[in-house]
Amino acid sequence: MPDSAQTRPHVAVCLHCGSRVPEGTASREFCCAGCEVVHGLLVTQGLTRYYQLTGGKTAPAAEPARGRGLAWLEPLVARAEATPGALCSLELDVQGIHCAACVWLMNELFRRQPGGAGLTVDPALGKARMQWKRGAFDVGGFLRMVEGFGYLFGPSRKRPAPASLDLPIRLGICVALSMNVMLFSVSFYVGLAPEDGDVFQLFTRLSLGLSTLVVAVGGWPFFRSAWQGLRRGVPHLDLPIALGILLVFGTSLVQARGGRGDLAYFDTLNTFVTLMLVGRWLQQRVLERNRRFLLEDDGADGLFVRRQEGERLATVRVSQVAEGDLLVIAPGDLVPVEAELLDASARVSTDWMTGEPDEREVAVGEALPAGAFNAGREAVRAKARQSFQDSPLVALLRRAPEGTSRGAGHTRFWEAVSRRWVVTVLAVSALGLVLWWPSGPDKALEVAVALLVVTCPCAIGIATPLAYEWVQARLRREGFFIRSTDLLDRLPRVRQVLFDKTGTLTLGRMELVDRASLDALTEEARDVAFNLASRSNHPVSRCLSDSLSRMGARFVPEARVTEHPGQGLEWVRHGVSWRLGRADWHLVRDSIAPGSAGHGHGAELFEEGLEGTGFTSRLDAGGEAASSQAGVASHGSESGAPVLPRALLRADGTDGPRGTVLFRDGSPLASFPVREALRPDARREVLALQAEGHAVWLISGDAPARVRELAVSIGVPLERALGGLRPEDKAWAVSRLGATDSLYLGDGVNDSLAFERALCAGTPAIDRPVMPGKSDFFLVGEGLSSLREALRLSRHLRHVVRRLLVLAIGYNAVAVAVCLAGWMTPLRAAVAMPATSLATVLFTLWSLSAPRAPRGASAPLDRPTEVPA
Repeated sequence: MPDSAQTRPHVAVCLHCGSRVPEGTASREFCCAGCEVVHGLLVTQGLTRYYQLTGGKTAPAAEPARGRGLAWLEPLVARAEATPGALCSLELDVQGIHCAACVWLMNELFRRQPGGAGLTVDPALGKARMQWKRGAFDVGGFLRMVEGFGYLFGPSRKRPAPASLDLPIRLGICVALSMNVMLFSVSFYVGLAPEDGDVFQLFTRLSLGLSTLVVAVGGWPFFRSAWQGLRRGVPHLDLPIALGILLVFGTSLVQARGGRGDLAYFDTLNTFVTLMLVGRWLQQRVLERNRRFLLEDDGADGLFVRRQEGERLATVRVSQVAEGDLLVIAPGDLVPVEAELLDASARVSTDWMTGEPDEREVAVGEALPAGAFNAGREAVRAKARQSFQDSPLVALLRRAPEGTSRGAGHTRFWEAVSRRWVVTVLAVSALGLVLWWPSGPDKALEVAVALLVVTCPCAIGIATPLAYEWVQARLRREGFFIRSTDLLDRLPRVRQVLFDKTGTLTLGRMELVDRASLDALTEEARDVAFNLASRSNHPVSRCLSDSLSRMGARFVPEARVTEHPGQGLEWVRHGVSWRLGRADWHLVRDSIAPGSAGHGHGAELFEEGLEGTGFTSRLDAGGEAASSQAGVASHGSESGAPVLPRALLRADGTDGPRGTVLFRDGSPLASFPVREALRPDARREVLALQAEGHAVWLISGDAPARVRELAVSIGVPLERALGGLRPEDKAWAVSRLGATDSLYLGDGVNDSLAFERALCAGTPAIDRPVMPGKSDFFLVGEGLSSLREALRLSRHLRHVVRRLLVLAIGYNAVAVAVCLAGWMTPLRAAVAMPATSLATVLFTLWSLSAPRAPRGASAPLDRPTEVPA
């Protein structure tokens, strides 16, 4: 169980992952909708052994993706099926694997599928390799079933980073060699001298040979990065480490060749190199794990579309689409270019481009916008009006060149430390050589070597990487996953936090304003409403369907539901007409021609349910939306007409229900006003960020009025709420507000350009392509508290690191004085170096393990200068 839950037992914890449940969440049993869905699946399918294997330590589950396209899978399966042999094989990347329980779950689900021959899951790299009997296994069905538990599959692109394979091997070699060198050095310390002849010479040569291997194997990563930094004219943090290794080895080599292996510092050198490798491995371990948690981003090359080529259908990369191509867009697939719809109608979602959960109807001959997804339940045909090179997606999907960084200013501190450390070490060593030269060259060289040994930068090489690794691991438990190596150095500079709206401050889904309307329904009305709502893919219908399902509503497979385009859904059951749709449907007569049910052609039925509801925070006790009580219609008026409860009236006071309405034989029975669901702690975290001195901005492509309404509900000043912005406008706003001190949190590809301008950028949308690969960090779960915790811990980490440097300077001052006095010997250096390294490690752990600050108790930051966008 996470530490926070152990130390604060009164805080509600999630039944699935053990994370803290954010205050304000509708359910006090789960931290997010993903955990609730996955927990329900595990229980209903008899897979609860998963929890025994996790040991109470697992990450929050991502909400299962709805209607995700698998166009990329078809050519891979076809290629696998075309290979000779009785068994077919396919390797795929997996997102979301984090423990042995995930491996067990996937193998158990695979075992239950007919035709499967074997599944091998690599949790370290995030890969799965499956084998099946030719023609007897549904690969797509298996992937969809596993993705229902919050995982995602993609083409096999993940490759282990060279350092992740290289460092453990180098570290193992250095540990083995160093232990042998230490054994030889012990013999020198207990009395082995040149007078012992061949044994002394043998031990000296063995120490020299093994140490040479340690320097070559273990020192190479530091030599390489130090040299690359010098070539660019930028002193790298590895420069003092590399210089220390070379100087100590060089002087020890001189002593060994002079026949005095007992005066060499081989054991100290080997220990130092090994500790530096441990520090480097710690520095990269958590970052590699976080990166492998996600699917590998391949930009536009990772997106596919079906293209009609004569009588055959080919799956091609979107970059191969040319003007005039005939495209077949399956449900959940992307429209890569602007295209003319050839079928009668289609329903598309543009939330990936606009960031808003909008779905709209497109008629034959009209344009399907680039970046839209097919939100219907049938494939549609379209003719490309442009090539992909002319598509607006090209600029949004481009990847930053390798090696570029959003903010290089944070490296100046470490450049200064490296430069001054190197200069000081050389100057002090030269001073010792000069001061002791009158006593003889041998004594002067001994003092100079001792100075080089004791001033090795252990605080930089071992304690600092340990501090970074500890903070990264702690933030991972909070749901904050770091991808960029230098993010923790940039976060303390953040003074402005810029939020996108939909999918960032909100959850990108609808919620009922009040559940009283559902609670007041009879069992029959509840089942009817569920069967109507479950046959539409509109966001409002999904909201109603999920809510009714949790209340135990029953699904009737044989129900004959008719869809009336632009109005709603109708089911004639036992001679009674039930309708679910627009509030003014009871005014519309039978002039509406019915269409086919379930094809998404009439999802406007719910649009009125979105109008006028706004996005009022759960924490806002006032307002009509928060206080309304939707109930059941009364049927006892003197005129015989139904009398609507007050909650079923429109917000403007006119007669008639508001929101999406359930009708029985033309009489409104219940109304279901909805709003977009806010993250449960959005208002609290925004106010806390502002109290700590951060300027919080709301930047969105949504309508300005809706953006201002959300700003009021969560406490963002209206002058910092910018709406109606295109992707270029968002990037321009980030530049004007200050790209050197801004953190941007967004979820759509329309935030891509702003990501490139901000000092730090992150996303909570790990189920969407492109954006996670461009981000410095990503969030898991429905809360935002981990963002503020990351800002706080980064500042604390900066203070700890600087205290480590002060401690190292103090230790080196004492050690230099001892050396200049001529009291330092190889034995004392061999004891002092690991002892001080251990002391700095313990100091680091003690400093970072201090009780966490209370929420909202951080010291305020200096407010930045505000620049209107």
